[in-house]
Amino acid sequence: MNWTPRDGDAILTEDGLVFYTMGYAHPEDRVVAYLKYVPSSLKDLFDVPWLPYTWRLEGVTLVRPAKLYSPKIYRNVLSALRRISEDYVYYSPCDGKELVTVPRSKIRRVYVPCEQLRLLLRKESLDRLEEKAVKIIRLLSEKSGVPLGDFGVHGSISLQMHGEGSDVDVSVYGSENFRRVKKALLLLADEGVVQPILADRFDELRRNRVLFEGVRVVVNATRKIEEIREKYGQYRYRALRPVEAECTVTEDWEAVFRPAVYGVECEDERVKQVVSMIGQFRDVARRGVRVVAKGMLERVEGEEGGWLRIVVGSGVGEEEYIWPAEG
Repeated sequence: MNWTPRDGDAILTEDGLVFYTMGYAHPEDRVVAYLKYVPSSLKDLFDVPWLPYTWRLEGVTLVRPAKLYSPKIYRNVLSALRRISEDYVYYSPCDGKELVTVPRSKIRRVYVPCEQLRLLLRKESLDRLEEKAVKIIRLLSEKSGVPLGDFGVHGSISLQMHGEGSDVDVSVYGSENFRRVKKALLLLADEGVVQPILADRFDELRRNRVLFEGVRVVVNATRKIEEIREKYGQYRYRALRPVEAECTVTEDWEAVFRPAVYGVECEDERVKQVVSMIGQFRDVARRGVRVVAKGMLERVEGEEGGWLRIVVGSGVGEEEYIWPAEG
């Protein structure tokens, strides 16, 4: 399979499970991922809370966990996946822990957002939500100057299992492209074409969700192939201890992706990065902003030496975050 896994690509396995690719650094024979949908026939293997809805993909009824990042739920998911196939659980020597992964040998189909958008643009008959998706993406492309080829459609539309109440999830490839599209969203809001959704403090900071002709639209960034800087095995990570620290953001170029990488300066000069594995904390602070980060302190070792980073969404702590400091 000639495919470079990127964060947010959806994977359907031979067992009917649906995973989403996590990040950009993957072993050659498998993809680091998180579980998103489970065939209803396998539901009883998982000791997790479920959303009260079902979806249909390629004739199979699917259910979805209500939470994804709780340490307890992560352990339960690992246990259930082992019962389906040991191959889904991989001890990563680079990370020093077990990870949820999808062996390439188990992949039935991959849904890549940019490819799914191309299929949607060629589709002869569109339903209401698909029409809105195409319309807003064309508007954003025209307003931002970002080519249509640097957009993708993510989420339930990508998998063709959306309903009337589904969101339009838009992927934008490239850090600079994403910032141009966010400016376009602001311009469209000023013109009254879209209405910003400001439901919580994340919306206030990120400004990436809008209402367009009655449909919720969310826009997120994906790395271009040439923006993938890390290869699996290039670094070794070792967890040290939970920490909370106040730092100043010195670099935000990679903060729009997932994992969101913030270059920082902290009281402990060895701490060079705050990295969020949780998409909710991407793009919440720009260069020069003082932030509080709570997560797992990790040691990073590479050819160029070693440093420390704080990982938010480590799978160990119940409450981990990066947030602008008050005052």
